[in-house]
Amino acid sequence: MKLKFSNVDELEGFRFNRNDHCRLAILVDPEMCGGSFTWFLEIHDPGDRVPAHLHHDAIEAFFVLRGEVIFHTDEGAILARGGDRVITPPDASHDFENPGPGRVYLITLLANDGGEFARLLRAGVPTPLDAEDLDVLRNL
Repeated sequence: MKLKFSNVDELEGFRFNRNDHCRLAILVDPEMCGGSFTWFLEIHDPGDRVPAHLHHDAIEAFFVLRGEVIFHTDEGAILARGGDRVITPPDASHDFENPGPGRVYLITLLANDGGEFARLLRAGVPTPLDAEDLDVLRNL
């Protein structure tokens, strides 16, 4: 495999459907690297809530870049802020929400998903990242 490089301006944003407010951008997936994980950026506007879901064979790890996010699990709720990480094991039901006032930026890793998430995302609605999104990424 050859070294791969891309610039932040080349990131493609997606939404799962036209009614979805969350924007996501794939950073690395099995198509790009031959691995078994998907690494992506999540952008959630104030009030966004991701419905409860689980991943049967995948571990999902979140790193909060900016903002506050409330994660809900069967064990209760956790408030995570910039610099915090949250890890959900396979088959653990979870959801999360952005209580505001600003956007939430997450770097998320789905380990052992075989690229399923990236395939679903690419089948969604292309949605460009805006100037604020790109500024957050450029100034990590």
